[in-house]
This record gives sequence, C-alpha cells and structure tokens, in this order.
Amino acid sequence: MFVRLFRPATALLLTFSLASLPRLRAQQPGTLDTITNADREAGPTGVIPEARGFNLSLATTSQHDSAGGWSNILSPTVAYRFDQHFSLNATVSTFPYINVVTTTKKKNVLGVVTKSSSALATKNFLLGDTSINGSVDAHTHWLDYNLTATLGLPTGDDASGLGAGQVTYAVIHHFEHPFGDYFTPDDELGIDDDPNLLTPRVRKSYTVVGTSAHLQAGVGVDLPWNLNFETDAYEELPLSNATITTTTGKGKLGKQLTSTTQGSGEDNGFTNELDIPLNPHMTLTGFYNRSLRNHEDTAGFTLTFLLRGAPKAVTAK
Repeated sequence: MFVRLFRPATALLLTFSLASLPRLRAQQPGTLDTITNADREAGPTGVIPEARGFNLSLATTSQHDSAGGWSNILSPTVAYRFDQHFSLNATVSTFPYINVVTTTKKKNVLGVVTKSSSALATKNFLLGDTSINGSVDAHTHWLDYNLTATLGLPTGDDASGLGAGQVTYAVIHHFEHPFGDYFTPDDELGIDDDPNLLTPRVRKSYTVVGTSAHLQAGVGVDLPWNLNFETDAYEELPLSNATITTTTGKGKLGKQLTSTTQGSGEDNGFTNELDIPLNPHMTLTGFYNRSLRNHEDTAGFTLTFLLRGAPKAVTAK
C-alpha cells in the first residue's frame, strides 16, 4: 500500500514544483538565496557555483567508523551552473586507504578448500562509484524547493563493498524555509535504490541496492564567522528486497556476505555537519553520523579545495 501511495505522491510534488517555476521571485546569480541546503549536500558552499559557469573542487576526507576503522577518500567534483535554477555536477571517489574484509582459503593437494578465514586488511587506491547529479532550484516567496536527480555509475570495486555493481538512482524533493537570518528548517522525501547516493559526505561501511523511500528532517544554522551547521534525522524505508554487501566483518549483517532479504536495507539515525570556511577557496568540514538501527558511528573531517572560490557574499558578513 505504501509503495502505491508514495510513487504518485512523488510525481505530484514534482509536477507542482515545476508548475511553480514561472511564479518565482526575482533572483540574481551570485546571491545567497540561489543556494539551498540541498545544494550543500554535494559539499561546502561554492562547490556548486552560485553564478553561471564551471567549478572544480577536490575533497579529501579522513573518517572513522566503528565497523571498519579509519579510511581516506579523495573526491574530485566538476560542477556547472546554467542559471539560477539549474545546475549539474559529477563526482568520482577514490580510496587511497581503506580497511576491507579479505577472505583467505586453504586447499589440500586435491584442490578442495579445507579452511576459510576472513580478516580486515588495508587496501590502497580502490575506486568508488561515480555519481552524476542534476539539480533544479525554485525560490518562491514562502518556500525554497530543490529537486535533485542522481545517477550512480558502477565504477566502484563492488567485490570490496565500495560500489553498487549496477546503475543506481535517487530522486529527492527538498523543501526549506528560513526563519530570520540564522535558522532554516528543511524536509526531504524521495525514492532511491542506493542510499550511498544520498550521503556523499559520509561513507557507510556497506552498500545497499534495493528500492527505498527516503525521509529526512533537519535544520541549518548560520553561525558567526560564516560557519554553517546542519543537523538532520533520516529514515531509509525499504520498498523491496535489498542486496547488501558489507565491507567489514562488523558491518550491517555481522559478516561479509551478499544477502537479499525483505527489510534488511532499513536504516535510520541522524547526521551532524559543521562547515568552517578557512578562506574563499578552502573549507574544513567536521561530521558525525549515528545509525540508530545499525548501532554504528561514523565521524571525521573533510578538507575541500575550490578552484573557483565561494562568493564574498557567503564568506564575509
């Protein structure tokens, strides 16, 4: 029943939002109002340029999760803004350092496996999946809206749990309304078949391939010295069976395997992120994710370098 209701509701929201575009309030590219919290999911302010044109960025992330320990991720991004409403960006991730489960098998003289053991081992320079995002921003007098459609390409090492092993997608509707100059509550709902497409700034220790409903609510807070804090509570509700591949021996299923079971892809919890602009071309981000369902903690920091610096309207008050 939920599946039958959710998909028409998503289509209705998309139709309503696109129909509202002609009634948008006047915006000038390069103003702060052209950026929503959904745009910041791709990275700190400036990764997706506010003014028309290209931008290049490189993010280096060091994170620790309670299942697999430390890992390092390099994420180059190319972005292009067509106007104040439409933008496109693409990211591919590389793992210079990561712990994944490796299985060792011993065979007898007849070639029969007599013993099999698994343990975490450090791997270097493994490739992750590529994501391509198209975004539509709409700003009315009473509500800011963002539609993001993401396509995941299977460039990652899926045997190590770093890729989905197939083309994946996510379609997310994001709504927000600022209260004063500091607080911006937001809500999201959408549908996807790979939740890792929704959290590019926090990597999970497993991959899930299966249709899910995405629900999220949170608030963004603009702090002194141009700091930005975002806290969100989320729910990934499975709508079909899911194929799950863990990267660690303590992952979502408690062991390294691929499993297809009803409801196994569910996840919920909260994520906190703090962006600290060091200068117009460099931002330091700290983050913490707590998965309540999987009892897993992920924390770390990201240093993002921008070729085209963030606008002065954002970096100076």
